[in-house]
Amino acid sequence: MRTGILLPLYDDPWQHDLRRLHQVAELGFTGVWTRDITLTENDGADRAVAGDPVADLAHAMGTGLPFEEFGTAVLCAGYRHPLSMARSVVMLQQISGNRLVLGIGAGSRANVNALYGLDPQTRRQNLLDTVHTLDDVLRQGGRSLPDTVRFEKPPGFRAPPVLLASGDPGVLAALGPYLDGLMVPGLAPGRPAGPDDALPAAVAALPRTMQLSLAVSTADRDKPVGVRDLGRITVVEVGARLLGPLLDRYTGYGLARLVLHLPFDDATGYQLALLAERVRDLAEPVPVGAGPTRAMP
Repeated sequence: MRTGILLPLYDDPWQHDLRRLHQVAELGFTGVWTRDITLTENDGADRAVAGDPVADLAHAMGTGLPFEEFGTAVLCAGYRHPLSMARSVVMLQQISGNRLVLGIGAGSRANVNALYGLDPQTRRQNLLDTVHTLDDVLRQGGRSLPDTVRFEKPPGFRAPPVLLASGDPGVLAALGPYLDGLMVPGLAPGRPAGPDDALPAAVAALPRTMQLSLAVSTADRDKPVGVRDLGRITVVEVGARLLGPLLDRYTGYGLARLVLHLPFDDATGYQLALLAERVRDLAEPVPVGAGPTRAMP
């Protein structure tokens, strides 16, 4: 199972600087991921904040630190024109040396989507159109483009793996042939992360990447596993001594990747350091330029 850290660690993008990136690398984490949150809802529950994911990843890539993966969890289709997103993907893939993993979704914040003019149907259609466009210009050579224009890609470019975050069975079925994996929300331990019986077999069999929010207690190191519902996210709480067995349980789900989010980690980095000790044995090395898992056309 591959592992990665979601930045910013504790929902403060202004703490995401070179010192933080070096700390993450020195602790042995092999991947860094960013989110796409343009606005925070004033609903009393939405505390998540993030910087611009493209700028954040370009910054992380430019450090020269030896991360094996750089990922988006996730880029929201409705916030960018598909061709603009494709151009950003090409640049990130070139800067990273083909180490980008592209998580994509429709965006879940209703009030934010409303400002972008995204009603449920438009939001759904934008996701379909964006994945189709990305596949066309990144993998198929831009066959759908008119003869008056072309989409340029650098020498040695490889289309990144595309992971879809969606709970819409219709969208998943329609986009299954274009995907390299699924992004699934964090589940409480003890709940299976297996395939959904409502999905076509080919989609259900896709590798799964889980984004898991954790709160590791250093004050009560034997704190039993529990779940705290924060309205928008669910945080799994556990004492430091029980963190290893907890991660072993997630490993047993057969996940391809676990992206870890520490919303309550403070500037001391204690939770980050404890987590690093436990994930080193879980991480699977990823060759630079590993590229997509499905065959190129």
